[in-house]
Amino acid sequence: MEEKYVDSLFYQLNSNARYFNLLFEQYFKELNIGISAIEHLALSIINDTKDCCQRDLARVLIKDRANTGKIANSLEKKGLIKIELKIKNNRPVKILTITKKGQKLSGEVLDIVKPTVNKVYEHIDRDRIEQAKQTLKEFRKVVEKVVKVNI
Repeated sequence: MEEKYVDSLFYQLNSNARYFNLLFEQYFKELNIGISAIEHLALSIINDTKDCCQRDLARVLIKDRANTGKIANSLEKKGLIKIELKIKNNRPVKILTITKKGQKLSGEVLDIVKPTVNKVYEHIDRDRIEQAKQTLKEFRKVVEKVVKVNI
């Protein structure tokens, strides 16, 4: 019997990604903390990436630079990051740096979200979660080799 698309790994990955994006946007809206889920993700990436430029952020968020520019500008207006124009590899780039206010908010958000994440871990063994993460990374690398992508 041929596998239906809705039973395929590709569908499961896509539907789960969409589901979690919607879920976290809704969750952050309900928390009413002044930033969206995507802004918090961007803030975390900026915090964890030395000399993070807009292109780096776009690559990790898998969004175009116009969208990441809007996200960065929003975070800057809220005083959560600084945007500085610098030269990197002989090209002008916008370097994004988290502020003390951004670090404080990011930590507060993690403290709020952690109990929910821990509830998930109560139902799924951490080893299985780690195995799933590794498998997904491998799957993505294989797909990137097999399918020509321009992301």
